[in-house]
Amino acid sequence: MAHDHDIFLNAFTYASIGMAIVSPGGAYLKVNKAICEILGYKETELMSMKFQDITHPDDFNESLEAIKQMLAGNIQTAQMEKRYFHKKGHLINGLLNISLVHNPDGIPRFFISQLQDITRRKQLEEELTRFAKEDFLTKIANRRYFIDHATREMTRGDRFHEPQALLMLDIDHFKDVNDTYGHDVGDTVLIALADCCKKELRSFDVLGRLGGEEFGVLLINIDSKLAHSIAERLRKGIEKLIVQTAKGPVTFTVSIGLTTFQGGGNDLESRLKLVDRALYRAKNSGRNCVVTLVHGEKNFAGDSSRTSFISLVWKKEYESGNSTIDNQHRKLFILANDLLSVIITGGPDEEVSAISRELITHTVKHFHDEDIIFRKTKFPLADEHSRIHNSLVEDMRKLVVNFQNANASTGELFDFLAGKVVAEHMLTEDKKFFPYLSDH
Repeated sequence: MAHDHDIFLNAFTYASIGMAIVSPGGAYLKVNKAICEILGYKETELMSMKFQDITHPDDFNESLEAIKQMLAGNIQTAQMEKRYFHKKGHLINGLLNISLVHNPDGIPRFFISQLQDITRRKQLEEELTRFAKEDFLTKIANRRYFIDHATREMTRGDRFHEPQALLMLDIDHFKDVNDTYGHDVGDTVLIALADCCKKELRSFDVLGRLGGEEFGVLLINIDSKLAHSIAERLRKGIEKLIVQTAKGPVTFTVSIGLTTFQGGGNDLESRLKLVDRALYRAKNSGRNCVVTLVHGEKNFAGDSSRTSFISLVWKKEYESGNSTIDNQHRKLFILANDLLSVIITGGPDEEVSAISRELITHTVKHFHDEDIIFRKTKFPLADEHSRIHNSLVEDMRKLVVNFQNANASTGELFDFLAGKVVAEHMLTEDKKFFPYLSDH
């Protein structure tokens, strides 16, 4: 019997995959060398922790649900991919297998966990996914992914009767650029065009390189007047570009075809044909212009230039249960929508700067109040969350200064302030401490 125990202990200790014996409450009772190496902790350190302490918050519920199902006797084993915090702070992707061991009387005794580090595999998968979607030169969507993504968005828009617009951009006299300066400069021009589009467009619009010097854009939830305004803003922004190359500065222009629609059931292919005709007319109208064609569909209503754009909509599911936090979040949503309104309708830079400064002021106060609130709870990521707050505030202030000095575009400003700070941080990061507010 002792011999069998020694064999098991050696097999456990020296197994090439991470292994742990975990109590029903989540505490590590026994760990082997491999799991210590994967997670970066010493054996004594892990033995004083629970798996909850090092599990990424977004993966915690899946782990907890699997444990509940096993304890209830509904399943015998579970397998999942989940992320762990390494001792040094970075994330580890792991493939976890769990099984439950019972006492002779049927009472759950402990879990046996087996963990494999699949971080490199996940990185390779992400790279392959990116390569399959991304144009190798411009780093925006390639033709195939643009068509897939735009088709999905159009299907969704058709279902909700949402106004959308499709643009096709083509560089004027691009052959002359290649013939005069060489293909390396031509590549630099293509990259500059893609970068300009990324800066000027909204983060939720769909941008892709269709081939050669031709680019496609699907504008989401936008009426015809504003779509034409964005197309003109793009055209003018590209016209002002000065691309510095080894062979001297290069300027160029684009012709843009535009079609607007709201429902109607037409597929992307038919709309691409229509917008291609609009582009052809733009080329034949002297180039460096925008031509709009709408085929057999009702034009958008658009009397108000500030009411028909996409906006951040507050929903009950965003509530934390804390009145201070929720009221401040609502205020920031309003300011973000004000910022989007003035940007998308081409308001003066002074008004953009004023709303941005007001948004920053309210954000700084909100972060300060929020820090005080969640530090009174048992939120384990309080320090990390505060660091994110400080980093966002610093980046916000720098971006507004850059915008005032003409070193940042309105697209960059909105994407960061309304997108990254309000929508992404407040609707994603903040949710991590909401469960702890109820315990306070």
